[in-house]
Order: sequence, then structure tokens, then C-alpha cells
Amino acid sequence: MRPRESVAAAAFGALLDRSVARIEAVAADGRMFDREAVHWTSDVWDNNTFALFRVAVARARWRRERRARVALAWMADFGAERRAWMVREAGSAGHRLEPLLPTRGPWAVPGRDYRGVVMPRSVPLTEDLAAGLAADYDLTGAQVRTFQVERAGDRLVGFVEVVAGRRFPIGSDDAGPAELEMWLDDVTEARFDSADRSPVTVGAGPDGIVVGLGGDGVIRAKSGSVYCDDSYWHLSGAGLTADRRTPPLRGRPTWPDPLRRPERLDGAVLAAATLLRGVMWDIRTVRYAHRVGEVPIAPLCRAFAGAGTQILAAGRRRGARRREEAFRRLVEEWLDRAGPALHHRLWRWLRRAADEPHIGESTRSWLAALAPQEPRSSRQESRPGLEPPSQAELRLASYTAARTRYDQQREASTILNLAVPPHTEAARDEPWKLRTLKIGNTGRFRLHTTAFDGPHRPQTIIDQDVVSSFALHNETLTVRSADS
Repeated sequence: MRPRESVAAAAFGALLDRSVARIEAVAADGRMFDREAVHWTSDVWDNNTFALFRVAVARARWRRERRARVALAWMADFGAERRAWMVREAGSAGHRLEPLLPTRGPWAVPGRDYRGVVMPRSVPLTEDLAAGLAADYDLTGAQVRTFQVERAGDRLVGFVEVVAGRRFPIGSDDAGPAELEMWLDDVTEARFDSADRSPVTVGAGPDGIVVGLGGDGVIRAKSGSVYCDDSYWHLSGAGLTADRRTPPLRGRPTWPDPLRRPERLDGAVLAAATLLRGVMWDIRTVRYAHRVGEVPIAPLCRAFAGAGTQILAAGRRRGARRREEAFRRLVEEWLDRAGPALHHRLWRWLRRAADEPHIGESTRSWLAALAPQEPRSSRQESRPGLEPPSQAELRLASYTAARTRYDQQREASTILNLAVPPHTEAARDEPWKLRTLKIGNTGRFRLHTTAFDGPHRPQTIIDQDVVSSFALHNETLTVRSADS
């Protein structure tokens, strides 16, 4: 009779299984791709993958339970949204997670930095907050640095970053302007022209949020939040109010960090953990819009489906030799599922594991036997050329104005994420793929919300292998380089 899994460990493994399934679901077809959901979910496993393996290799059920509870508490320590997601996903898999978690997370306590200075936070954009922004910052002279609208599943979300001068004294003449970041959910209308440089306005009320961008530009949303990226925010009116309401710095309550526990992973366990975390790192790169389309997310998720359950089962094997063999078979199974097309991509992470000094010579020899036999050049993953597709569905349009960063001048640029149909008629029933276009040295960017209304035939000008102009759907999206 196989030993029964501990309650907390089973819930921990189920969270990984649900995460992989969720990522695959929102990345299976480019027309329903949700970049933020992919990034957010994969990011959970940056600091929690190794913790799951440490739970799996505990030698007694009560140790697995204790380690899993510590790890889950630490995972939930990253905010109310993370905690709610954990409870919801574990519940969908049949596990009651809430009784295993602390009753109150430390995120409920307002924050101060190491100096005791109150720190800005991302907060809901309300009518009072909008008025406070106008009182603290010179929005009449503000400039849009980044304007972005994207489809997240079947809804629109937006991001606007503006730079603005301060209306409050800071005691310094050398400080640069503040950066105000606005994240907007359920966008209902967006109009923007990079040539329109008139003032910025911010309003919020019962009907939602309205951000005016120049003489005719606007973005409307049902809700949103704002973050003031300003090292002098504590001197603003909002900062002084927050300082009065924030308790003095007495140390932030924490839960034991499972990553810093003394148990060290080695052998095939370390190889498997390094491989899985590396895959999550690869998937997480979609946080950068220009990386969308470069990572084969759905095939990777199919290869690692059920990984949480498999890891716990392998760890239950009694005896170091049997457990080592179980994790070797698990790694080989993942590689077989992935197939030759992804072998080189996965081998990067196994090679990193082989370089670990304490992995063991036997495991290092086993890993060497798994190395790809063909040169990488013969196994290159296919990447689309610059030829314009017959149809394209806009998933993201992001414009960044010219700016100086770290004493270097950066040119204006545009990134577009497009869902495109298969190249051949024979593959017309296959899922649409994601493709990214970057138009550097952008001279003009114009967008209207209707550019996101279904697939359209794009008009593209390519000059010397560089996209210099792109238009979509009666020019509701128009991007031109300064050289075109």
C-alpha cells in the first residue's frame, strides 16, 4: 500500500499542476493569449520551485507536512492577491488551503523603508486620489513616456506612464521629474497620438477612470491603480498623510523562508528542480512584450503537465538510490514529452545543474548522456520572417517616447504583439501563433480602440529588412519610423 501524501504537500503539488494547466490554457491560441496571466503565474514559481522539491524529499510524512506548511505560508506572504489565488486554485483541485495558512498576512501593514521613510504603494485610482495627484504633481506640463493597450484574454487593459514635475518642495534642484504609472483594467476606449503633446488630466468617479492625453487623446477604464515612482514622494501631500497613518518601523513580520533552509538538493533531484525552474523562467520572459512569441509556451506546458504530482510521487520513494532513480526517470520523461524540437532549450538548464559542484559524479555522467547529439544549428527553432501576414489580430500595442536613461539617449520605439494564422492552407485549423514586431526610432504612433476589433489585413512597409511602417484596420493603428 502506497503511503498517503501529507495534506499540505498535496495542496502544494496541486498548485503547480494548476499553474501549468492555466498557463497552457491562456497561451494555446494567440487570439486568446493573456500575457499578464502567463507572467504572473510563472513568476510564482521563481522562488517556490525548489521549495516544492525540498518538501518532496523529506523522509517522513510529518516532515513533508511541516515543510509544506512553511513553504505555503511563505508563498502567501506576497500579498492578498497571491493568497486569494492560492486558495482558489487549490480549492479547484479539491484541497482546502485556507486552514493551512496564517490568518493575517504582513501585507496589511503599511510599509516603510530601512530609514523609516514611508514608501509609495500601488493603490486604487479613486476620485480623491486623482485630485491628490493634481495637487502634488504638475500634470499640465506632464509628458507621456509610455502608452500601452493590450488584450488580456477577451478584455482590454492599459498602462500609461507619465513624467511630471513636483508641486511640493524637496530641497534639491538636481532631482529629475517623478514618474507616475497608471494601470487600467477593463479599458472601454483609447485614443492616442504621439504627436499630441498637450497636458495630461486624471479623473475618477462612479463611471470609472478617464485619463486625458493631449487635446484629443483619452483612455477610459472601469477601474485602475496608480503608483508614484518618486523617491521624494514622502514629502508630497499624499506622502505626509500616509506618514501620519503608518506605524513606526518595528520590523516586518515574516515566515521562515523555505529557500534558506539547510536542506540541500543534490543528484537528480537538483537536476529536475533546476530544469523545472528554468522552464518557468523561460515562460516568465513574456513580461517583456518584445519576447512574446519567442518561447514555445504551450508545448512546454504539455511536457510538464502534472509535474507537481509527479515530483511528490518520486520523492516518496524510500531509500536514496530508489529516489535518485525515480527523479532520473522523471527528467527523462519530461525530455521525451518535449521532443527533439525543445531538447536544446531544456538542455541549457540541465547543463547548469551539471555544473553544480555538489551534484555528484554519477548524476553528472547521467546528465552528459542526455546531452543533445546534434549541433544546435541543425535544431534551431523556427522563427517567422518579416514578410507581412495575410491577417493579424492586434494583441498589444506599446509606445515608448524618446528619453534619456542612465545618461544615454534612447530613441522612441513601438512594440506590437500580433496573433497570426498558420502559414499554410493545410494548417488553417491549427491555433494562431504570436508574433512580435518592433518599430525602432518611431516618429509617429496613433491608436484607436477599434484596432483591437478582430483580425484585419495589415499594411506593412519593410525597408532593408526593417519594418518602417505598419497600419491596421483603416489606420486605427498607425506606426511610422522617423526615417519613413
